Amino acid sequence: MPFLIGPMHQHIDGRKELTAHNEILRPEPAKELRIALNHGNTEAKCLVEVDQEVKIGTKIAERSDFVYVPFFSPVSGKVVRIEKKPGVNLRPVTYVVIENDHQERTEELSTLSEDANKEEIIAFLKEKGIIGCGGAGFPTYFKYQTDKCETLLINAVECEPFITSDARMIEEHIDYLKLGVRMLFRASGAKVCRICIKENKEELIRLLEETFHGEQGIEITRLKDLYPMGWERTLVYEVLHKRYEKLPIEAGAIISNATTAIYFGRAMKTGLPIDQKLITVSGDAVKEPHNVLAKVGTSFHDLIEACGGYTADQVKVLAGGPMMGSSVNKDEVTISPSSNAVTVLKYEKDDEIACLRCGTCADHCPSGLRPVNIMQAMKANDLTRIKLLKVSDCIECGLCSYNCPSKIAVTENMRRAKRLTALRK
Repeated sequence: MPFLIGPMHQHIDGRKELTAHNEILRPEPAKELRIALNHGNTEAKCLVEVDQEVKIGTKIAERSDFVYVPFFSPVSGKVVRIEKKPGVNLRPVTYVVIENDHQERTEELSTLSEDANKEEIIAFLKEKGIIGCGGAGFPTYFKYQTDKCETLLINAVECEPFITSDARMIEEHIDYLKLGVRMLFRASGAKVCRICIKENKEELIRLLEETFHGEQGIEITRLKDLYPMGWERTLVYEVLHKRYEKLPIEAGAIISNATTAIYFGRAMKTGLPIDQKLITVSGDAVKEPHNVLAKVGTSFHDLIEACGGYTADQVKVLAGGPMMGSSVNKDEVTISPSSNAVTVLKYEKDDEIACLRCGTCADHCPSGLRPVNIMQAMKANDLTRIKLLKVSDCIECGLCSYNCPSKIAVTENMRRAKRLTALRK
């Protein structure tokens, strides 16, 4: 990180009022659910065959390299196809297509006692496939395999514009949140647990304070309404005033998303894996923005149709929010256990001009990078310089593009540079 840095964050109009208080939609699950068998850039091993009967909670695939991530059927029915099609990241991925019989037959599922110890909690998190529900999808069990945690941070910041699914999940499932947080706190071995939330969410803060009143070691921490306050490095620095190189545990912290804690609490009581997600469907090109409770494997198309459909002929559909979300070419892609939003925006072509070298992108970069220098190195095809400029530290938060006076797609250039370095290792 350079010695001279800018603010590294910014207040952005969240437009959260579009979905913060209206009805949560619960449409009937589709006739077919398509579960993508990819976790990050890794494809899971398929464990089922065409014509095989499945139930809710049947394990259909697993990733088992340096981390373990199981995939489960979200409905009961029959496997009708196993096919390759583009996924959210536009790369071909394997889909298991399940024909839903709408009978909601469920496997015999294990639960977890509230008296469970650290080892039992970690094993249960692993078995149920509980992953980061804030978008990253990192396996939760992996974080807790340490004895160096001093502070557990529960991330309820939800700093992306439009997205309100975490907040609505907390409102709907406060008892599961309380149970999940208490058990994660035990597993972490930390001295203190801080539930981190933006200071402008007054109603939610009151609910959290009432719920966790008297819980020893658990505190509610209010943070400024700045983006990207929910990013791990920003969160650790704002709360603990520490910086780290690779992982939060270097600063004595474990971070888990609030919705992750809710699904853990739910799994403890019901035995269910993450078979459904609350998805914020919002933006200026969807007719009726809502949060939609949908089964894993539901298509973006069905979610958008549940919200009244498109309001423009040319739209941009994003998996995630408008800052960090990834554009998808077709709305037939489906949601996964780590999904939290589908953002639909009117397509607008920016009139890009030459870079002014003003440094605005660098001033706002939360990673302390120099995007303008990285773009220059990209044009020169100077891979060595790109690596020296630490492009791999880019979190693709979108602030560089958002603030660029020349309307350059800086974030996309950063993505290309990251892909280039990854391909030429």
